Amino acid sequence: MKLRTRLLVLAMVGSVAAAGCASTVQGAAEPGMAPVDISKLRLGSYSPEPTAYELPESSEPEDVRRHESKRMLNFVISSTDVDPEISELTGVETFTVPADPFRSPVLPDKYRPAMSDNKLVAGVYVVRTNGNMRSLKKLIISVLRFPTAQAAGKAADQMVEATVEDPSHVFAVDGHPDVLASSKDWHSGVAYVTRGSYLVIANYAVPQPDEAKIRTNLKKSLDLQLAAMRELTPTPFEDVLDIPFDPDGIMRRALPKASDYSDPFSTDIDFYAYQPAGHLHYERNPALMKQAFADSGVDLIGRRVGIVYRAKDLAGAFHLQSALVTLGKNDEEIAPPPGLLDARCIQLYEGDPLRNYDLLCAVVRDRYVGVVVAKSKLGGTVDPGLYERAAAQYTVLAKSE
Repeated sequence: MKLRTRLLVLAMVGSVAAAGCASTVQGAAEPGMAPVDISKLRLGSYSPEPTAYELPESSEPEDVRRHESKRMLNFVISSTDVDPEISELTGVETFTVPADPFRSPVLPDKYRPAMSDNKLVAGVYVVRTNGNMRSLKKLIISVLRFPTAQAAGKAADQMVEATVEDPSHVFAVDGHPDVLASSKDWHSGVAYVTRGSYLVIANYAVPQPDEAKIRTNLKKSLDLQLAAMRELTPTPFEDVLDIPFDPDGIMRRALPKASDYSDPFSTDIDFYAYQPAGHLHYERNPALMKQAFADSGVDLIGRRVGIVYRAKDLAGAFHLQSALVTLGKNDEEIAPPPGLLDARCIQLYEGDPLRNYDLLCAVVRDRYVGVVVAKSKLGGTVDPGLYERAAAQYTVLAKSE
């Protein structure tokens, strides 16, 4: 049942009640949850019970540093704040060792000595484009953490030396006297700046040479990114395990991995309890979702196989659900799972580049919205596992109360 339908039903009930008595009841209709019998939901191989989230006993030092890297995502700006046209998700990476940026690769190999010589210990990398390969715009923001401020500065110097080619334009960035910036041909520009043990890299590209646009948007990127990092301080790695992995039980409410390994992705590298600004990097439409987070009062997101958003109240949760299932070009809304009338599900024309899905369902339980995903079968048919995950995620939310 759509939100609009629920509101109309509630309004009709109010009208009938008012017509049957002399007094008039004042007030606005609020959305309500449709009743659900969780004992009749089909969960497949998924557990219906909330499960704790914690690092396994076999964790390596890199796993601890990965949690610090994911925390850093909360302090990285959204590309649409710099250029509204750059909204299509291309990549989100977290680093824990000097070799990480070169495995995909996301950084050119000429940066490898700067990473290894200065012992990169954590980092994040986010890239989005305008989705138009014939007229490409791109913004990369990367924040890298080194053991010391001296190491970060040395890494910046080495990367600048590796970047500047002849002929190249080396230029100053207004308001940032310590920034090192260059452009080979004004199709793109890259800037480096350190803040303590952090090194920030901003790379902005346009389809046609445009010196003014490169200068303006690199400055804007650095203005916003350095402001976003004012509250970012490096956590000593021996203290990372003292930070709660599951604030307010948000991860406990999120669906864990399937016991039969049927999830559409195989890694838990992005599992974490994110602030809205951090999780925005994983969203399909960052500008829309940034506003939806604000309007819905979202303050915490738990990301496992299921993704759980905490809104301010039930009305906020339904508002957020509508934003999460907003249709893009050629996307389609599909039927909800059996027994979950409030669920909203869609089939995407373009699949997600990170989790390899093109099917999505969003369920609401009180102030929480749970999202699950799946990959279409051959021929574009809906994977029944999508509905089982949605049912399991709803059940976990119901049992978390």
